[in-house]
Amino acid sequence: MADDDIHDLDEGFDGTAAGTLSHVPAGRQAMAQLEAYWRGLAGPDGVPYRRDLDATRIEPALPHAFVLERVAAGIARFRTGGQLIQSHLGFDLKGMPVSLLFSAEGRKTFHTWLDRCFDGPALVDLPVATRRFGFRSAASGRFLLLPLRDQQGHVTRAVGGLFLDHSAQLGKVRFDLPDDAPLRCEILRPATGPVYAVAGDRRPKGLAEAQKPYLRLVVSNP
Repeated sequence: MADDDIHDLDEGFDGTAAGTLSHVPAGRQAMAQLEAYWRGLAGPDGVPYRRDLDATRIEPALPHAFVLERVAAGIARFRTGGQLIQSHLGFDLKGMPVSLLFSAEGRKTFHTWLDRCFDGPALVDLPVATRRFGFRSAASGRFLLLPLRDQQGHVTRAVGGLFLDHSAQLGKVRFDLPDDAPLRCEILRPATGPVYAVAGDRRPKGLAEAQKPYLRLVVSNP
């Protein structure tokens, strides 16, 4: 059975996606739950299979969460997503590039970290923020990416989420990646599978390549 034929998580997301949200809820507790669940699924190399995700185990995180599929270097598309993401974009996100969530200024940096998630593979936890706009106050939070293996064992999927620090009204604003906030990158075992060509050296400054198949925590600002 193909990886894309596993619908348990998709159905869980679809069940939370009805209607719209006028205010995006805070979600740091949900972020911790999603990360802990992902770590619990991890095999010897630290990267779970997409087919093993069970939406019923992460229900509080579903409005914030999504599943991505990598299609090229720096490009990943939504396979499914929760109510928060659906409402933020204002349209059905399936098949849309995840970079739509970010401002033009933030996309280049985001693409670098997106590649790191799949190529490391690595857990990537980025700070995100919106600017004050009209009567809407600025919002901040975290954008989490957790790599997954597809049915063939290649790291081409990721589960993650958008988790805000406080409830906020976002509409269709785009996120920036602040330079002055800490980020996390945990390098796992080297990935096996398709190689996506990347033009130029896009490695974040100060981030060394992992030489051993163990978890390693790197905190850096690219």
